[in-house]
Amino acid sequence: MLHRLTPLEETRAYQSIFVKGEAKGKAEGKAEGLKRLLARRFGPLPPWAEECIATASPAQLDAWIDDLLDADSLTALIGPQRRPESAS
Repeated sequence: MLHRLTPLEETRAYQSIFVKGEAKGKAEGKAEGLKRLLARRFGPLPPWAEECIATASPAQLDAWIDDLLDADSLTALIGPQRRPESAS
């Protein structure tokens, strides 16, 4: 009996990896778009703001995008600058 080989694209593993990669790409696109809009509105972004954006969830990025036009400042939108954690 001959076995039919399943095309790679039809395997569960491939589909799972594809979905995760697609979600990551969408989040990165949102982050890049948000950074461009923030820089246009408030000027060059400080490193702390770039870090906040880079580590934000997709839901948080959406919230910042939604609130961007109503924010008076970068700090009012993203929050106060995070202080580095001290080494213990």
